[in-house]
Amino acid sequence: MAGLGEGHEKATQSYQTDGLRDTDVLASPTLTNFNERGLLNGVVPIVSNDYNSGSRNSSTTGNCACSKSGSQSIVVAAGTILVDGVFYSISQTTYNVVSATDRYATYNSSTAPTLSANHERILLVFFDPTRTNNIGFTYGNAIDVSSGAYPQSPSGHLANQTIVLASARLHYNSNQVEVASLEDKRVFLRPGPMPLSALVNGAGNATMPANNLNSGNAGNLPITDMGFVFARDPAGLGSHPDGSGGTHLFYQSDLRVNQSGTGGAYQITPTHRTSIKTDTYVGSQKNVTLAYSPLGSQDEASTKLMEVTIYKTSTPRHIATLVQGTDYTISANVVTVNGSLGYTGTPTHVRISYVHAGHTG
Repeated sequence: MAGLGEGHEKATQSYQTDGLRDTDVLASPTLTNFNERGLLNGVVPIVSNDYNSGSRNSSTTGNCACSKSGSQSIVVAAGTILVDGVFYSISQTTYNVVSATDRYATYNSSTAPTLSANHERILLVFFDPTRTNNIGFTYGNAIDVSSGAYPQSPSGHLANQTIVLASARLHYNSNQVEVASLEDKRVFLRPGPMPLSALVNGAGNATMPANNLNSGNAGNLPITDMGFVFARDPAGLGSHPDGSGGTHLFYQSDLRVNQSGTGGAYQITPTHRTSIKTDTYVGSQKNVTLAYSPLGSQDEASTKLMEVTIYKTSTPRHIATLVQGTDYTISANVVTVNGSLGYTGTPTHVRISYVHAGHTG
């Protein structure tokens, strides 16, 4: 099966010569890109999670892949790039390395590269938000390669956060500058799923982020202007916590490292959602099946977060708000409204409003 990073790793195309194999030449754009990847800069392969897509693992289709067209042109495929926390769209465009002088504006004064016999240069295709379509070119010094020397990559683009999409070796052939080889240098930021494991302290218990999870390893939380997402078992949070026994999502703010007082850590899941179910009810016992199971109160173990009202179509419509456990019961996602409740008026409908997390059972 093909791999998305195959172009950078194995140099599988006819216009490629180097990858990351033992016998390949490791060029600086590979190393600087790995460092930029640590800053969460890279190409975002959006179709990676579309398992029905025939191109999700292609190293040559989409995702800002660079390919050679003719002897002087580079095709940059459409894709999405994330740099310095901002997303950028790239449209598929073909650039002639000699005539597309606007690509060289940032570091080569809008001057296309020139060469003479036996000389070569390295040209980099890199992310440049100052250029239309966010694509820039930059090239290094010309080197006489007749004695075995190899041209060096330019480095001016490293003054800013960026990523290199491809590295081209330019040579002089047929009295013109041509692309001799084109190497894939892309690095990727997979768009999920994002794994989070449950946070457990040194005593083996579910915990909030703390400064002493392990003895002797003190941290500095909370840190001003920094929050983060983590996972843990909600067990022990309140009398009857939602989701106890499972792993759920939390957010840690920059105010404190626990839940006492203002701020601290907030439980995100199970997510509370409200739904309403209306059914006919004429006074005899009635079972109403809900789409989801109501969540329980965190103060009372047997109480569900729901309100049941009976009413009639004629005015005045409202008859009564029913008492849970006395007028009705709930089992999983089935509500049983008892008959002969004794309220004044003959009902025609029952209206159930409840809080759920999108689950049954």
